[in-house]
Amino acid sequence: MMIRWKHRGGDIIFLMFTTLAAVSTASEHEHRTHMCSAEGNICSENAATVCRNNTCVSACSLRGMQECECDAEEDNYCYLCCGNSEHQCMAAHHHNILRPNGERWEREACSRCRMHGAELEGLPCDDTDSARLCIGGRCSNSVCHTKSPGSVCDRKMEKLCVDNTCENPCARYAPHLMVCDCPSIDQDTGFASEDRCQLCCYDFNLKPTNRRCQNAYRKYKIMDMFQKPIWRVGLECAGGKVCNKYGVCSSSHISFLVPFFSVILVSLISFI
Repeated sequence: MMIRWKHRGGDIIFLMFTTLAAVSTASEHEHRTHMCSAEGNICSENAATVCRNNTCVSACSLRGMQECECDAEEDNYCYLCCGNSEHQCMAAHHHNILRPNGERWEREACSRCRMHGAELEGLPCDDTDSARLCIGGRCSNSVCHTKSPGSVCDRKMEKLCVDNTCENPCARYAPHLMVCDCPSIDQDTGFASEDRCQLCCYDFNLKPTNRRCQNAYRKYKIMDMFQKPIWRVGLECAGGKVCNKYGVCSSSHISFLVPFFSVILVSLISFI
């Protein structure tokens, strides 16, 4: 709608020209920009947009970021994820991007798991997706439900199962750090490596000849949710041994011999 004003002898004459094109253009513009009036209020919960200067914008843009996909599946499902060329894509609250009331941009199902994880552990957390369960305080649909901690969980062999999440835990410290298997034999001592059963990382930015697989806990302080080293359960060690859930190389057949030794011990005690 276009309004044109003219002055003739003190009389105000206005001519109103209405065109379908103008109305259509205005309507499209309003649809694209999603106009709003309550500054700082949430425009859309699902779209994670807030009102800024009478326009609905992504909450990420408040800190100069864009929406993106988090590395961890649970984070991508549960939270608004933000990042840019200078900041790693992470859940918005890690960038201090919060709702106007100070709460996280988080699905309600995920919030329940996080706040009442002990009560809901192993139970469905999303009415629309029965495959999602509360695991370790997260509403998870991870492939790691059926895998051992520290086992590889992606086709590129770059991610591991950590706290029931398929991720590259080395990237927590820096995005250029990659997962690797520490050698079975320590190249400095020539003996079995103590690092074999723990998470190890290497620096991708270094030349291949200079890359060294190093203990992630000792070198970068990368830990699991219990503040402990990340174990590589099931990884093969030297001498045919396998990494157990305690982060130690042990013979895989020892568990089968325990009952045998128990019987012998009981017999000896009764004989004495």
